[in-house]
Amino acid sequence: MTTVLLLIGLWLVFNLSAPYAVLLRAQPISWGRLPMELLTSETDRKVRFCMTKLTGGYGYSVWSPLGLNLVVFDKGFFAHARPDLIRFVIAHELGHFHQNHHKKRWVAIVTGLVLIPAVRRWLLRMEDDADVEATKRTQFTRNMFPELL
Repeated sequence: MTTVLLLIGLWLVFNLSAPYAVLLRAQPISWGRLPMELLTSETDRKVRFCMTKLTGGYGYSVWSPLGLNLVVFDKGFFAHARPDLIRFVIAHELGHFHQNHHKKRWVAIVTGLVLIPAVRRWLLRMEDDADVEATKRTQFTRNMFPELL
């Protein structure tokens, strides 16, 4: 029984601290480099933005119950992407935060529910929901950016 409790405790400590690992190699993005018209709500202002070299994708959002709300962008993407694409991707990631997708995704991963196909489909639908939010905020659609398809 002690071993089981120890493993559960280690699992919780790992999952509470793992989201912070990206901060060890990431550089913060100054607010001046972000489209401020997208950062209007209290939720938006709680999100921190940073960049680092990523091996896949343009960026992702990170959340921890300890208060971390973070969007991580690939350095190359943020340095070379068109401004309208950056606006859409930022609005997309903010859409995840507005709809609490980051919390739902974290719970699904920590509990292992992500292994269930229905839950994985539900998590994929969150991407479409975030796209709807991004379209409302920017008037752009994902189809306008071939690099995202």
